[in-house]
Amino acid sequence: MRSFLLVCALAACGPKVSPQPLTFDEDLGDREQRTTVAATAPEEAPRSEAPPGKGLRTGTIARARLIEVLDQGPAQFLRQLEVTPRLDGQRFVGWELVQLLDRNGPLVDVDVVPGDVLLAVNGQPLSRPDQLQSVWDSLRTANVVRAKLWRGNAKVTLDFAIEPAVAQPVAPAAPLPAAAPTAGPAPATKPAPATTPATK
Repeated sequence: MRSFLLVCALAACGPKVSPQPLTFDEDLGDREQRTTVAATAPEEAPRSEAPPGKGLRTGTIARARLIEVLDQGPAQFLRQLEVTPRLDGQRFVGWELVQLLDRNGPLVDVDVVPGDVLLAVNGQPLSRPDQLQSVWDSLRTANVVRAKLWRGNAKVTLDFAIEPAVAQPVAPAAPLPAAAPTAGPAPATKPAPATTPATK
């Protein structure tokens, strides 16, 4: 359960942040300027998995407890940590954990340390408030909480199952092509009478 709260805390990403203004891609202006910034961003080398820390990277979260936390909203949850935006030049990378404010909170048991950078939760980025809210809302029906982080030059993946699992909606199958209508069985036909040549 504590691991869930950590992942949620990371997902919520910070009521207390650095006062430095952020520059998002949308703020960079026209397309040429965005292309220039993207072209000058350094290539990211593949990262190896960070060695295990003192906390948990996998486990189980009770759905009932998760719903309680989600009902309280992200602001309440975020009171237990301090984060700051991590930038690469002008580009937002993720949220860097500065410190855990609640030393007895649920995040203490999860493998996160100051300096870790949260990149995404369940594959969704968290750079804007609407993205945070989208992730927060999606956790109500999720069956897993998977957080992707950087620790120095290595990566960390936190992967917690939410139990009991909920049935995921199944996409409707494509409709079958309609068959040509039939009028029923073909009527029986009488054989034509046999004709014989006339005899004289």
